[in-house]
Amino acid sequence: MPVVNVRLSSLTKLLPTQPLSEILEKLPYVGLDIEGIDEKEGIVKVEFNPNRPDFASENGILRALKGLFEIETGSPKFEGLMESEHNIEIDKSVTKIRPIIYGLIAKREQPLSEYEISQLISMQEDLHNGVGRKRKKASIGIHDLKCIEFPLNYTTASKDFAFIPLDKQNKFTLQDILSNFDIGKTYSHILEGHNLLPILVDSQNNVLSFPPIINGNTTKVSSNTRSLLIEVTALTTKSAQDILSVIAFELKDMGFKIYSIKINSNSESIISPLLEPLQITVNTNYINKILGLDLSNEELINCIEKSRISGKITNYEMECTVPSYRIDIVNPIDISEEVAIGYGIYRYTASSPPNIYQYGKKNINSKIFNNIREILIGLGFIEIINTDIISSKTMDNFFLNNIEDNLITINDAQSSEMEVLRNSLNPSIMSTLAKNIHEKYPQKLFEIGKTFKIKNSEIKEEWSLGVAIAHNHADYTQIKSVLESLVKYCFYKKIATPIYNTSYYINGHSAKILLDEYEIGDIGQIHPQILENFKLRTLVSIFQINLDKLMKSLNLNEIKYL
Repeated sequence: MPVVNVRLSSLTKLLPTQPLSEILEKLPYVGLDIEGIDEKEGIVKVEFNPNRPDFASENGILRALKGLFEIETGSPKFEGLMESEHNIEIDKSVTKIRPIIYGLIAKREQPLSEYEISQLISMQEDLHNGVGRKRKKASIGIHDLKCIEFPLNYTTASKDFAFIPLDKQNKFTLQDILSNFDIGKTYSHILEGHNLLPILVDSQNNVLSFPPIINGNTTKVSSNTRSLLIEVTALTTKSAQDILSVIAFELKDMGFKIYSIKINSNSESIISPLLEPLQITVNTNYINKILGLDLSNEELINCIEKSRISGKITNYEMECTVPSYRIDIVNPIDISEEVAIGYGIYRYTASSPPNIYQYGKKNINSKIFNNIREILIGLGFIEIINTDIISSKTMDNFFLNNIEDNLITINDAQSSEMEVLRNSLNPSIMSTLAKNIHEKYPQKLFEIGKTFKIKNSEIKEEWSLGVAIAHNHADYTQIKSVLESLVKYCFYKKIATPIYNTSYYINGHSAKILLDEYEIGDIGQIHPQILENFKLRTLVSIFQINLDKLMKSLNLNEIKYL
């Protein structure tokens, strides 16, 4: 999770009558976690969820606290967006590479402080990693406006085109940057397959940026900078608008005046930034039902406005005005959550269910799952728990870019780590092994979790079991003996393992798992290319069982512990 530094002095200045300890106690109630307090540096390290990119700076957190402590409530007003005469021209050559560019201009009298520069850079990287999906979906350039001659031209150049990159004194070609710079090596895959690459230049042919890789040195921001150009290049309009909205409110809180830029392309001209708030209407009875409360109209309005969202109620319908930087709010359940935050999560009290409820029995699935756990733990395995939503890169690394068509993707995911619903436990287990390469071997892991597929246009979720062994001698024979022991002692059955070759196992070292001739999973030794993808330097053998299929094949009356 990303972390931002907040000065303790800023908190006490915002709330001079409140004890610092009480302010810090309230931080978790706006969705933040305190990672630690450095009294020597005078900062608190605050961890935030990537779906709240407005929390990527001190100002964003102070903006939320102003609402919670009722210093400023309702949607922050963005008044005074002024027009500029500056243009960005889009060349049609960028259409198939990175077609979108948005921007804004910010000006104020006093120069940026070193702390403000560090906050902007930190926010930039958090936005890159979250909304920007590690720069693939969108990337940001921050420039000193005084060094720029308008109009700007967003165009392309060949790989032998040269300019002076940020913090360098000499010119380097685009190919040099991609091949030899650390940042180029990290993000060159985004531009892979393109002979012409995107650049942003001014009217004097000074290079502002080579998106999404690096800025030019000409427009480097310093402690003398009083005016800024912010540009966002992207694959989609929404991601560019979302990022620019977050940055616009940040700069406004820094005391900058914000000016628009005209973006011209062959097809249209638009004015950027677009900071129109989102309007969402929610039934008041729905909110109370979801939260288990009975709030009056006045209380509902008070709660939502403490979350920095404006609202008014007409005939049981609350019309909410959501500021454009709150890109995490999209539907009524999000509004209900904001009402709960404004109400105060700390005000909720635990209660027992009514007496009409009786104690139930354990589900058969739970009994079987627990028995599987006991047997595997007895065999020396450790249980792990992974999220059902993982990154598409993890899936690609395991399936060698041959992911099935029925994979379910998450639209507009706010984090690159949460892009798809997994259809197998194996990628998750391999990712866990990759994160524990410095731990002792052998490593013996298992997971019981959900997998997801689309069948007949419907999402189908199933329970699965994944079991893995990682060490220098973790071959097919060893993992098969674990499988046979599990099935024997848990289900009093024997399994068959006919040869079965697939891309993620080594040929000849893999098989299907059959129980009474009913296919329930597969087993094998992981392919060397997949080990390389996950940066593992040891052998891994693994099996996965579809527990839903397994239980359909069983005669439950034969299982004694049920």
